[in-house]
Amino acid sequence: MDLNDYWQENKGFVCTVAGGGLVFVLGWFAVDAVFGDDIRTKRSEIRKREAELAGPAHSSQGLADARAENERLRAAVARLEEAVAFRARPEFRFDPAQGSPSGQYLRALAGVREDLLRRANRANLELDSLLGMPALSPTREEEIVRYLEALDLVASVVDRAIAARLSRVERIQIHLDPGLYSPEGLGAIERTRVSFTLSGSALGIERLLATTQRPPDGRILHVDSAELVPSRAREGQVRLELVVSLVRLAQPEEPGEEAP
Repeated sequence: MDLNDYWQENKGFVCTVAGGGLVFVLGWFAVDAVFGDDIRTKRSEIRKREAELAGPAHSSQGLADARAENERLRAAVARLEEAVAFRARPEFRFDPAQGSPSGQYLRALAGVREDLLRRANRANLELDSLLGMPALSPTREEEIVRYLEALDLVASVVDRAIAARLSRVERIQIHLDPGLYSPEGLGAIERTRVSFTLSGSALGIERLLATTQRPPDGRILHVDSAELVPSRAREGQVRLELVVSLVRLAQPEEPGEEAP
């Protein structure tokens, strides 16, 4: 079949294809004339971003600056934690090498109770013999750890009361942070609140309050509230309703560490 015969038989198809091609070419030029510059600009931006992503995210100097800033922030957090967090003495910290949590708790409580009651009796100080501890010994390790720390705080306040020559330390109550029992868990700052009712001379109460901020052992006590009223039981004495917080700070996650 020669070309003339093909044309005679398929000229409709050929014209349709040629017309479509012409429309495509004209459309291409029309689109390029209207959107060509924008398209070329976006393609250039894409190539630029791809090149940036292929290279290092930070310069060596930028990385060094970021690490230095991180160290400064860590140091600042450590100073704040040192100023805020209550540091229990070694004998009031749970040590797995020293036996079960319950056993350590009972030994510490018995020793502190015997020592404080003996010294309080010598100083004519009426002391709440329970020291605020629960009537039934705690069994959960996380509770025992916190009650041991609270016992240390109670002993510290009673020491100050004896030194200030107060006459009574009563109604000691320990309130663990509610987050310990909540499904949401503990927040960034955990507070165990310990309340006391203390009675004595105005001078003795003043001395005790002064030692919470200028402590002999270097441990500042964080006073939540202090309400002073005249004592109804003994003339010439005052009563102090004192609430002290034992603060724990959540430990920050290390870089790259996944939350549980």
